[in-house]
Amino acid sequence: MFEKFFSSIGFEGAEIQTTVHPNTFSPGDTIEGLVTVIGGQSDQQIAGIELTLFVFHDNEHRSDSDFSYYDEELNQVMLKEISEIKANEKKECRFKMVLTKNHPTSSESVETYIQTKLLVHNGVDPEDKDIIIIK
Repeated sequence: MFEKFFSSIGFEGAEIQTTVHPNTFSPGDTIEGLVTVIGGQSDQQIAGIELTLFVFHDNEHRSDSDFSYYDEELNQVMLKEISEIKANEKKECRFKMVLTKNHPTSSESVETYIQTKLLVHNGVDPEDKDIIIIK
């Protein structure tokens, strides 16, 4: 009875996991991966899966900010293959993202990651974050 309510507030709701192998790339490469969605206690409607490629910059001086770090959004892919996930069901879908030829390489102050967000109708959107290395 309360399963749908608990799922809608994020308790025992659907989970998302992104897998990228290998996790080391060069600028200009194509990132290929797999998104796995696992259903929670009740069925949930899915609006989509949003994958966003970010570069985290640390210790860079920015005149327009009081912070020494920021996340730069570089690319976004929206997957619509999964529109519903049933309770305890497991679904997978593949994705591709292309790195630009001038993508910054990884260092102590630069980190690239993919943030995956499961867009759930009338509920909390589960997220996943996967760091990738750019050489």
